[in-house]
Amino acid sequence: MNNEKKIIEKYLLPLAQNKESLFLKNDAAYFEKKNLVISTDMMIEDKHFKKSIDPNLLAKKLIRINLSDIAAMGAVPDGFFLNIALPKTKTQSWLKNFTKGLKSDMKKFNLKLYGGDMSSSDKIFLSLTILGKTNVSCHKKNHTKSNSGIFVTGCIGDAGLGYELMTNDSIFNCSKKSKKRLIQKLLLPEPRLSIGKKLLNNAEFCTDISDGLLEELSFIAHQSNKRANIFLDKIPLSFASKELFMKNKRKVNDIWKIILSGGEDYELLFCLSAKQTLDKNFNGISKIGYFSSGKGVRIFDCDGKEFKANKYGFSHF
Repeated sequence: MNNEKKIIEKYLLPLAQNKESLFLKNDAAYFEKKNLVISTDMMIEDKHFKKSIDPNLLAKKLIRINLSDIAAMGAVPDGFFLNIALPKTKTQSWLKNFTKGLKSDMKKFNLKLYGGDMSSSDKIFLSLTILGKTNVSCHKKNHTKSNSGIFVTGCIGDAGLGYELMTNDSIFNCSKKSKKRLIQKLLLPEPRLSIGKKLLNNAEFCTDISDGLLEELSFIAHQSNKRANIFLDKIPLSFASKELFMKNKRKVNDIWKIILSGGEDYELLFCLSAKQTLDKNFNGISKIGYFSSGKGVRIFDCDGKEFKANKYGFSHF
């Protein structure tokens, strides 16, 4: 576990000893009697984004990272509360663009704004609390077992690579088109709401990849007292990330480490028992490994040799 999860486990978990919190082991709280899922996320200037980022895109990303938690719980999004703190010098112009982005994604995902709070601040602070509804249940199991398969949606690593290219233009040789696509994935993730809902009563475990694939796998392995085994040749990659491998042959290991631990993908990571199979309704799903007895995470390259990663993911501490 990273430092952030250790701090939560030590200081906040003892305060969350109620069934609604799901003991802080899932992506949201679940109020069973109300069939209600609630999650919250924040974005802080210079921690999660630079002040130069278009407020329109910030609004959409803030909504979508929260929707990703709703997807991971298998719920349907309903509405949200919004808290904003801004420097006084940019309130009017910044809010004009920010609310334009909010309006666009509220329409796209059929969301309502229920309320919130505003304040002035030296830096931009954004916090959104989202509500989702379920019919009967949600993804609230937080462990898996041996021989269960490890699956992901979409392509992994684009956002992490996009972040590196956005902060250091010369880190990799990359075409303008691919760079644009990778950064776009970072700024505009696609919440997998439909797949999350379809996985209800099928997946043993379901979460979104926010802090890095290895970090999320490490958490599941820790909770389950099992070992995750994944294979690099099974990890789904976009055309843009494949181009980076072709144009940066001396940096292959560096690229893989970013893909595995960069985070911000907001794809779903889930487990299915060995007896379960996915029907034809599940598109864009890849099996990347399995769980076994043991501890931690093991990564194997195309030759079956173990790949060592010195970083597992992002931590706020």
